[in-house]
Amino acid sequence: LTQNKMTVVAGTFGSSLRFIKNPPASRSDLIDIKDVASTTPKDVLNIVNQSIAVNSTAFEGENEKGEPCFVGNKTETALLQFSRDVKAEHYDSLRTRWIVEQAYPFSSERKAMATVIVVPHPSQPGKTVYRVHVKGASEIILGLCSSILSLQKSSSTTHDNYSTVNTRSMTEDDVDRISRIIQSYATRSLRTLVLLCRFEQWPPRGPLDSSEDGVPYDEYCTCKSLTFLGVVGIEDPLREGVPEAVQACQRAGVFVRMVTGDNIVTAKSIAKQCGIYTSGGIVMEGPAFRKLPQSEMDAILPRLQVLARSSPEDKRILVGRLRELGEIVAVTGDGTNDGPALKMADVGFSMGIAGTEVAKEASSIILM
Repeated sequence: LTQNKMTVVAGTFGSSLRFIKNPPASRSDLIDIKDVASTTPKDVLNIVNQSIAVNSTAFEGENEKGEPCFVGNKTETALLQFSRDVKAEHYDSLRTRWIVEQAYPFSSERKAMATVIVVPHPSQPGKTVYRVHVKGASEIILGLCSSILSLQKSSSTTHDNYSTVNTRSMTEDDVDRISRIIQSYATRSLRTLVLLCRFEQWPPRGPLDSSEDGVPYDEYCTCKSLTFLGVVGIEDPLREGVPEAVQACQRAGVFVRMVTGDNIVTAKSIAKQCGIYTSGGIVMEGPAFRKLPQSEMDAILPRLQVLARSSPEDKRILVGRLRELGEIVAVTGDGTNDGPALKMADVGFSMGIAGTEVAKEASSIILM
């Protein structure tokens, strides 16, 4: 549905430093994204940039035309491009400098990923401590925060200040303000991503795994002592001709449904633009859908138009139940996670250029 060409067009550091691409003249509270470097305290920009750089697997490379570009997950490439646009320190320099103790890949169940790094102790020269950087679905992991980045300038005299940054306790007003910001981004069809950090209290002993000598994987997801760094709004424009294609399918008697990992507000907004979501339609989140008794699931399926925050298993359940009810189901997908649903469908369509090998193998038709 979208071009998969993601760009950071809005964001907030702490609770009040808000930036946006081309802000209206009437909004003096909004900073133009091109002025972020000159208006953001150095230590704040440093810690945000560290979070973007080390908690990512994207890198610089070339596209099929030999042109330089960022390669990898499109959300991560958008973040790296944002760091470059605001003239932050190069990501490769940061990755070389900081030792990664452990990396936890993105989990579709937790909607988050994390990286633990070793950093200099802020007050004891020669000693080191651990820091965990987390990024993920805004409405899910915002609740893990107990503190928030302060925009006051750090008292540290260190020129290259990555060890210290000011924080304060997170209040209910902070949570309410940030939640409203996230909601405003989502209603503009922007994908939202929260950046969190756990400062100096991470207590790993050896490898961070589920053994007796390590810290369980779940600890970073369940602890309540994370610091909110910021949230970004990422734009991914619709592909040309999508609304017309959806309308043509509907005229031909095809019921078009959208299954996505986006949050429910973003998903609904995009579905409206496409013509998939219409008056009287149902929008649900994957976790709620998969828990429905079969009778309730069957009752809502005729009007279910959007399934948000869904996992690959939710998509497979949807396809399977529709087929059991006698429907002929076609599924489109391009990712490895789409494999089960593509294979279960009567007809599976995968993308020849952008699709993964798993998706192609599981599909009936490859669109070139």
